[in-house]
Amino acid sequence: MKLYHYVLKGNDVLQKGLLSFAKNPNADLSYYFERTNGKTTHREIVQWMESCYIGRSRAVRGFSEPIKWSEKNTHCLKDFVDQSDLFEIDISKMNEDGLIEAVYVSPSVLDDPKAIEKQVCDELWIKLQNGIDDIDYTPIDWSVCDDKLKRRFAFVRYYLIVVKGGVILPKYLRLVK
Repeated sequence: MKLYHYVLKGNDVLQKGLLSFAKNPNADLSYYFERTNGKTTHREIVQWMESCYIGRSRAVRGFSEPIKWSEKNTHCLKDFVDQSDLFEIDISKMNEDGLIEAVYVSPSVLDDPKAIEKQVCDELWIKLQNGIDDIDYTPIDWSVCDDKLKRRFAFVRYYLIVVKGGVILPKYLRLVK
C-alpha cells in the first residue's frame, strides 16, 4: 500500500527522509499560530499537537492518491502541486518493519457536515482500528477543495501516519515527480 505526500521543491527528503513536525526544526510555525491560540515556539506547538493525541507531532500526512485539480480548484491546488515534489510512501513496508504506531484519518467535512471538531485540535481525527488496512482507496473528488476555511484539504480525506522516531527514511520513499 502507498500514500502520497508533497514537499516544496529544493528539499533533501531523499537524503534525510520525510520529517514529521517534531523532527523539523525549520517547520513553518506561522501556520499553527492561529490554530494553537498563539503558541509561538516549535516546542509549544509540539506540546499542543501531543495534547490532541499521542504521536500527532511525529505524524506525517498522506493522501491515498496524488492530487488532481480541476477548473473549480486550480486556484488552490495547481500552484501547490507545481511548487512541490510528490513522494510515494511505501506504508506496507514501513508497517512490516514495525515503524507505524497508529493511523488517523481526517475525513472530509462533506462526509459528515454535523461533525464537531475538537477545539483543542481544530480538526476531526479518527484513529483507524486496523491501521493501514482501514485506509480508504476509493477515488477522491478533488474538485471540492477550496481555501475559504484556510484549510484547503478539509474537504477531502487524508491520513496521518504516526511514525516511530518521527522520520520516514528514504528507503520507504520514491520521488514520483
